Amino acid sequence: MANSLWPYFVLLALLLTRAVCAELTYHDEFEIIARAEAYLDAMDRRDLALARGLSERSLSGSANYTPTHTTCPSGSLIRLASTGLSSEESQYVAARQNVTRDALVSLLDRIGLDNFDASGFIGSNTSINIGLAFSGGGYRAMLNGAGFLAAADSRTVNSTDKGHIGGLLQASTYLVGLSGGNWLVGSVVLNNFSTIQALQADPVVWDLSNSLLAPKGANVTAATEYYRQVADEVAGKSDAGFEISLTDYWGRLLGQQMFNYSAGGVGLVWSDIADTEPFKSRDLPFPMVVADGVTKGEAVDIETATVFEFSPYEMGSWDNTLGAFFPTKYLGSEVVNGTPANSQQCVVGFDNAGFVIGTSSSLFNIAPLNSTFIQNSFLPSQLLSALSTVQNDSYTRDVAVFAPNPFFGVNGTSVQMDPLIGLADGGEDSQNVPLLPLLQSEREIDVIFALDNSADLDSNWPDGSALISTYERQFVRESASMPYVPDNNSFVALNLTRQPTFFGCNASNMSSVTPLIVYMANYPYTYLTNSSTIQLSYSTAQIEGFITNGYNLGTQGNGTLDSEWAACMACALIHREVERRGIEHTAQCQQCLQKHCWDGSIATSRATFGELNPGLLINANVLSTAAAGSSTTTAASSTVTSASTTVSRSATASTSSASASESTSALASTTRVAPAATSATSAAGAVRDTVWSSAAGAVAIALFCAFGI
Repeated sequence: MANSLWPYFVLLALLLTRAVCAELTYHDEFEIIARAEAYLDAMDRRDLALARGLSERSLSGSANYTPTHTTCPSGSLIRLASTGLSSEESQYVAARQNVTRDALVSLLDRIGLDNFDASGFIGSNTSINIGLAFSGGGYRAMLNGAGFLAAADSRTVNSTDKGHIGGLLQASTYLVGLSGGNWLVGSVVLNNFSTIQALQADPVVWDLSNSLLAPKGANVTAATEYYRQVADEVAGKSDAGFEISLTDYWGRLLGQQMFNYSAGGVGLVWSDIADTEPFKSRDLPFPMVVADGVTKGEAVDIETATVFEFSPYEMGSWDNTLGAFFPTKYLGSEVVNGTPANSQQCVVGFDNAGFVIGTSSSLFNIAPLNSTFIQNSFLPSQLLSALSTVQNDSYTRDVAVFAPNPFFGVNGTSVQMDPLIGLADGGEDSQNVPLLPLLQSEREIDVIFALDNSADLDSNWPDGSALISTYERQFVRESASMPYVPDNNSFVALNLTRQPTFFGCNASNMSSVTPLIVYMANYPYTYLTNSSTIQLSYSTAQIEGFITNGYNLGTQGNGTLDSEWAACMACALIHREVERRGIEHTAQCQQCLQKHCWDGSIATSRATFGELNPGLLINANVLSTAAAGSSTTTAASSTVTSASTTVSRSATASTSSASASESTSALASTTRVAPAATSATSAAGAVRDTVWSSAAGAVAIALFCAFGI
């Protein structure tokens, strides 16, 4: 009896220590009031159903994490990649193009390119396929990416004003996420295609004020019940005979932050997307998530990794190590050469939504509970002992386990010879921007917006490594073609990370036509958004700062940094079609291409310290640059987007968009100022926060495995 209870005592002791040591950023009373104000404000500014977000979701979901059995469809469940796109995806995209065609004309008309007739150019038959790709990078990637997505969404307040880019999302055909970028995509898509404003305002999702180790803050009773519930959920899957791993627990933790738990998050599955109203009405870009295959005993790199994609319809890979796809809905089913072993025993529910987004962000195989981590984690000795006995097989413990392997024995490729598939974070092969699904020629993508929130530099800013890795991959193994890109130093030294940069501008210079890539890297426009990937908690002020920064990335400060940016983005959208027709761009578009296209040059000198560690680009003399969560003072001008386009739980600022003539007018009004975080001013607090942030996810999940498996 004592042996079965001691993990709970360790957990309680750990939480009590956390409660005593923690310096709370906000008082509970303030949080309650602020969230209520933000929620009511959202209702006032948007229609009631939109502001409610998840609470009005069309999917109820089941209350069970455990997969169940059902009868199987007839015939083989395997589809070879050589057949092209699935019939379901082809039908969806064809129907979606009827929606995006009108949306694109509306976007182009609003932007108002010189000497360009959008309706005449697009007509009734031209389809321009746009893909949005959001990189990994933890909450940094999710939040900064959310700002860009808010800017691209015509439903966001003020996003269709002059200098803004609202409508790009509505005109897009595909939406792809990886790791933290997929937390964003999954949150939006599975919460009934919610807006970023609605997700911010919802009282349940995206509450990042507490880390995953202490999700209920100082409330030990609530935290204990929280852990017990998650452990029981995962234990149900194990009891039903399915192999589980750390990723199951990780996915359950993420699911409670990304989906409305009371509205069905525990039983929500990825294939449910196909049953949502936005998907059925083709209002939603076709969503996909990327993960890397992990071969037992081998490190993941661009040469060995099989890149998997999940859509609402299929899971599989275009790579020649697999070259096949399986219905997402029936993952977990036992099949023989693609045919169900028992026609009455197909599995459903294995593709749990939390498990899928957890799979795409599972890093336990490279940052696992190894001896170095344990020795330097400053954790109690009893807990360290428990971590060392989680599971004996580090491979099945540290990767997301998909067993049985639905592709086993189909035609003898390396993936098809293993009894199970191990998957991990989609960025482990250094391809941290999920370009590969959009580079497949079968999808006929014209332009990709590559949102790079990687932490390549010591200062946690990107340096183009993700694009370089995908570019190099085509030469080391059979892979989709990718436009030329420069080296890492040139990305930074030539300011290719500081402004939107186009790659692949001249299709005639390439052996095969590839999509034009619009590279948009994380950069401190109005906020220092270079937090660590392993930071597991964010204050409401930080969330607002990150999302605002991403909005200003997407709009280039609402056109103040570049008054022609919206027009140049429009030129990028039509560029491949202009090339196909063999006609000339307008003078305006020619100037845009000259400004934004990489001209093939390489930097001859090393990037400077200022380029490697940039300061704020917009209103640096006004905005607070405290990165530790102190409230930001937003100067309202045509350059800065704040709460008028993003709804914050804390309602820290309220502005309206200003015209260029009002750029010096202070329109911001602070309705409630959150207390500044105190832990950042204390050296001991900084050390403590670092330790807890980095250890939180791994420790909590290991605890679950210790007493939940």
